[in-house]
Amino acid sequence: MKHRQETGKFLIEGFEAIEWALQAGIEIEFILVSNQIKTLPESCHQLKSYAVTDGLLKKVTDTHYLISCVAVGCRKGQTEETDFLVVLDDLQDYGNIGTIVRTCQAFGVRTVISSKRDFDLFQRKTVTASRGKVFTTSLLSFSTPDETVAYLKKNGYQIVTTSPYGDRIQSLVTLSDRPVALVVGNETNGASEAFMQHADLTIQIPMQHGVESLNVGVATGISLYELKLKQVLGMIEKKIKSTLGREINVAARLIQDVLDTELKKVSDLSSAQLVFMMVLKCDTMMLLLDAQKQFGIPDQELASFFNPLQNRGLIIRDASDLLMITDSGVETIGKLWSIVENAEEKILDGFTEEEQSLLRHYIERLKNNCVDALKSSKS
Repeated sequence: MKHRQETGKFLIEGFEAIEWALQAGIEIEFILVSNQIKTLPESCHQLKSYAVTDGLLKKVTDTHYLISCVAVGCRKGQTEETDFLVVLDDLQDYGNIGTIVRTCQAFGVRTVISSKRDFDLFQRKTVTASRGKVFTTSLLSFSTPDETVAYLKKNGYQIVTTSPYGDRIQSLVTLSDRPVALVVGNETNGASEAFMQHADLTIQIPMQHGVESLNVGVATGISLYELKLKQVLGMIEKKIKSTLGREINVAARLIQDVLDTELKKVSDLSSAQLVFMMVLKCDTMMLLLDAQKQFGIPDQELASFFNPLQNRGLIIRDASDLLMITDSGVETIGKLWSIVENAEEKILDGFTEEEQSLLRHYIERLKNNCVDALKSSKS
């Protein structure tokens, strides 16, 4: 275990687990395959592989039964900054650990901390119970609970422990706006004394008489649901301001305002109308309904948006509501092009050419990802 931590490498046992690892972007150094296996899954065709005896595989996996394929994976870089993480304090059951990791990811928590240095996130039972979610989970390991507490305090986390004797009902607590560290204690003894002493909140899940405790995986799922909801409600304004959709929408609105300001100096066309004409020039033709959806034009504003363009002969709308740009429309774009460039220069002021290129690259990736997401939701 120590050698694996030092080298950043770990074993991945079985073809299903290897498939999960590949999907998560884990680098596979090589695979050992039973010489009884004649055909490898397609996903393994490009991997460096060695045919070995079943006896060697049993020795490598330290089992009395055969695992027909074993891979050596390399750890991905670990991400530490997060506003919610789970501390696994001396948990012993690998199945419970895997269940907790999978539940964490279901609620958007991708970082776990271990209070013991020899913690193995990639133990085969954990990998199976998590359905491979361990491969996309960041792990920080410390030597002792005290060392773990010191890290959490230094980084501003509010420490939340669970206990049957907690002085607060979980559903009634109020979280501060600091990041949250939920401590999940040992299956038998609960959280270590160091966490209990330094906890900002010690909470309990109320249960009916006769039930002493819940399975640690089940209890963690309940706590994650309630605490994540409370965190979002407590930080709702901050979270709204940090969402991708909100940021892009605000930026797009500001860009449009800049272009509108520049256009008003020389034309009574709006930036939305000019951008629509530019899109129409690239697409050649577009249905009115598609244009309305793409540019977010309300029904009551359709006439004020399209009629001026038609009346000036900049676009044509046929009987089937198909829109096409005219030569006059293309010429108008050309005449106003310097306005577009001036607006872009002001918007990108201070950006290097490399930064501008990267910005366009990232925007293109965002658009492609959105298209893929829409396709997958329809399939």
